[in-house]
Amino acid sequence: MTPDTPSDRLHFILQRTPEDVFEPDYASDVPLIQFAAFGRDHRMFGWVRLIADRLTDLLNSHSELLLTHVETESFEDGSVRSADEVLIRRSELIAVHASGPRGDAPSRRRTRAHAIAIQSGNYLIGGYLHAPPGSDPIAHVEERPLMVPLTDAWIEYWTRSNRTTQSIGTIIVNREQVDWMRVVTDEDLFGGLLRPAPIP
Repeated sequence: MTPDTPSDRLHFILQRTPEDVFEPDYASDVPLIQFAAFGRDHRMFGWVRLIADRLTDLLNSHSELLLTHVETESFEDGSVRSADEVLIRRSELIAVHASGPRGDAPSRRRTRAHAIAIQSGNYLIGGYLHAPPGSDPIAHVEERPLMVPLTDAWIEYWTRSNRTTQSIGTIIVNREQVDWMRVVTDEDLFGGLLRPAPIP
């Protein structure tokens, strides 16, 4: 986050390619990772150095996301454009993905993994929700902060008549944008059996 950024705004400065400019004296201990934020009708993506251990906590503690030097893909016409800045409210996000660290192991609690399928508009998302043993996973989602992580996840979306499926590890889903969510089997999750339902 930059000093002139409002405290309730999370600011990521992205690169449009994974390649760094060569500088002989430059070194970074922070890896460059893929980043994508999904809105209702577009995808924003690039590469970012993510210092924080838990992206979920960052997203839940800020109501806006400011992306600098970002690529945007329109789902209406499939076009990809570069933008100097994009500001999006957290409430407008469907999901966020960054291939960074999962968090400190000592801070993790014992959980049970549940295979979950979610539809949000033109998105179909699948992955594992981690909930306390013995709890109802769907009820657990409703009790959590707005942005909820799924592990071993994939996301499927449509641009015009094209369908794109990405297997992306961990994805953080906005539970308030969910049209439907249900517990499924592992076979449903990874067997290509899930299909989107018509949205009124």
